Amino acid sequence: MSKHDPIQILIAEHDIISAAEGAIQSLQNIWETNADEYAEKLRRLIVFFREYSDRFHHYKEEEVLFKKLRENPDFLLKDIISELEGHHEMFRETVAEIEEAAQNKDWPKCQKLLTGYINDLLDHIAVENDELFNMAEAVFSDDELERIYFLFEDIDRDLGLERKQELAAMLEAL
Repeated sequence: MSKHDPIQILIAEHDIISAAEGAIQSLQNIWETNADEYAEKLRRLIVFFREYSDRFHHYKEEEVLFKKLRENPDFLLKDIISELEGHHEMFRETVAEIEEAAQNKDWPKCQKLLTGYINDLLDHIAVENDELFNMAEAVFSDDELERIYFLFEDIDRDLGLERKQELAAMLEAL
């Protein structure tokens, strides 16, 4: 395996995204004693999910990995890609619902939506880590994987490596 492994980039991003579970759990009922603190932490989570999870991570999957898998004649499970893309769309819709509930200061609804969101996201990550990524490594040559790696690097550079690091640090601070 090449040292330029795109799957490791995605897994590392999954690890960062998965850490949001702890941040979400730590927010439970905070609004009862400090609604402003809850609102601010919720705002940061929404920014993290919109930018890091969706703009950086899901974009790489949709625009590079999924397209390359669909083009690969050895990859036969095209339905899994459609299902995962459907999840991405559902995640976007849920974040919009969370944002709407936040605008209405419906903190219990925000927390319920957040909890459902992270549970669905963790299930989605498990499918990608345990199934899709293994299939990708099986059907792509080392050269193809290396090309995908550099396409991922280009995306991160275009979107802003510094911003990606800020978002990860922001989550960690929660």
